[in-house]
Amino acid sequence: MSIPLVDDILRNRGDESMRKRVMLLLSLLMLVVLILSVTSFGKAKDIKLTVWINGRDSYIGPEEQKLPQDQWYISQCFRRFEQANPGVKIQMIVPPDQFEAHQQFKAAGLAGNAPDIANLWTGQFTFAEKDVIRPIDDLVPKDDLNNIQGWDTVRLGFNPHGKIMGYPCGEVQMAFMLYNKKLVKAAGLDFEANPPRTMKAFDEALKQIKETGVTPIITDESYPTFIIYQGVYWWMQLTGTKTILKECNGDAKFVNDKGLSTMLAYYNSLYKNGYINPDALTSSDSWNKFLQGKGAITPQVTSVLSDAEKALGSDNVGVILPPDMDGNILFKNRQVGGPGQSLVVSKDCKNPKMAVKLLSFISSKSEVMKFQKIQAKVPLRRDVTTRELGWKEGTAIFKIFNWSKNYVYWCDDQLSSDVVNIFDKIAPLTLTGKLTPQQLAKQLDDQVKEGKN
Repeated sequence: MSIPLVDDILRNRGDESMRKRVMLLLSLLMLVVLILSVTSFGKAKDIKLTVWINGRDSYIGPEEQKLPQDQWYISQCFRRFEQANPGVKIQMIVPPDQFEAHQQFKAAGLAGNAPDIANLWTGQFTFAEKDVIRPIDDLVPKDDLNNIQGWDTVRLGFNPHGKIMGYPCGEVQMAFMLYNKKLVKAAGLDFEANPPRTMKAFDEALKQIKETGVTPIITDESYPTFIIYQGVYWWMQLTGTKTILKECNGDAKFVNDKGLSTMLAYYNSLYKNGYINPDALTSSDSWNKFLQGKGAITPQVTSVLSDAEKALGSDNVGVILPPDMDGNILFKNRQVGGPGQSLVVSKDCKNPKMAVKLLSFISSKSEVMKFQKIQAKVPLRRDVTTRELGWKEGTAIFKIFNWSKNYVYWCDDQLSSDVVNIFDKIAPLTLTGKLTPQQLAKQLDDQVKEGKN
C-alpha cells in the first residue's frame, strides 16, 4: 500500500529507514480505523426476539416444568443461540393455554403486536393464522429442507408447492398407549409378547385389569386426550380422512358418518364398563396417578416417555399400538402421529432473518442431540440414527421410532379450525353420555353451516 504524498516527502529526504517506520505507523493507524469502523458499523444492533413456546408436547416436558425455567432445555438452547449471536436477546413466554394461544396469536397479529415467533400446532391450526404469519420460503436453508421431515404439515393447504408457513418442530410426535408392565402382568397379561390387536381382545384385557382392583385406563378428558390420541385412529380407519375433510367443508354430513358414531359409542362404553377413571371429565392429575401406579394404561405421546421411565423404571414401562376396529377398515397396525408442532414467524417480526436463523439453530443436529438427553423423542432430522441416539432394540422408544415410519397424520390437525374448536370442547361429553354421538355430529354440521354463512 502506498500513499503518494508521504512517499515523495520521504524519498526527497533520502531516509529509507524513516520511510519504513512512518509507513508502518500509518498502516497501524489505518488498521485501527478499520477495526473501529467495523465495530461501529458492522456490529449488529441489539435484537430482541419474543418467542411463545407451548407448555406441553413441544419442548417443555411435564417434569421439566417442576424445575426453574432457566434449567429447561429450551431456555438453555436460547442462551446458546444468544452466545453465538452477540446482541440478540430472546424473551420466552409460555402461554397458559395452548388452545387459546392460537386465538391470542391471531388477535395480537391483527392488532400489530404479535410475538416474533409462536409455537402453534401444525396443519389447519397454522393455516388458520395465515393472515398474521410471514411465509419463510425465501429464508429456510436448503440443508434444513433436505434433512428435516414434516414440511408437508406446514405448507399452506398441505400443498407440496404451497407457501412454507413455519418450521415443523420438536419431534415426529407419536401417540400410543403407555402401560405399567407390573400392573398388566398382575392381571395375567403379557402385552410384550401378546399385545391386544382386536377390540375384543382389548376389552377382555381391560376387564382382567379391572378385576385386580386397578383402574385400566386413566386420563384427563377436559381436553379429549383419549379421543385425540386414540379415538380418531378408529374414526379414520372406518371413515377415511378424505370423507372427514368433505364433512368439514360441508360436502358431506357428520350425522351420516357411521365411523364417527361407532368411535364415540366405544368411547362411552369404556366409561359404562368402568374401564376408565370415573372423574376423567374433571381430572387434572391422571398423569401423576399413572406415575404413582394407580392406573395401568394411559393415552400419551413421546414427550412424556422419559418422565415415565424415570418414575416407574425403564423396564416397567411399555407401549402398545391401538387395537384395530373390526369390519371393513381402510388401514391397520398403525397409529396417530406426525409433526404436531410448528414454529412460525409473525408478520410483525422486524428481524425475520434472525428469527429463521433461530428456528434453524433449534432444528440443527447438534441441538437435536442435546434435546434427546432431556426427552427421548423421535427426531425430525433424517440424519439422526437410533445408533447415534443409543436406542436399543426392544425398548419403548426403539419401537416408537419404527412405528413413526407408518403413521396416520393427526386428525385434529387436518380438521378445519371451526370444526376442531367445537369438537375438542364437546366431544368429551360423549364419554359420560351427557351428549350422544348424533347430537355431537349435528352440532358439528351446524358449525360448518354457520361458518359458510
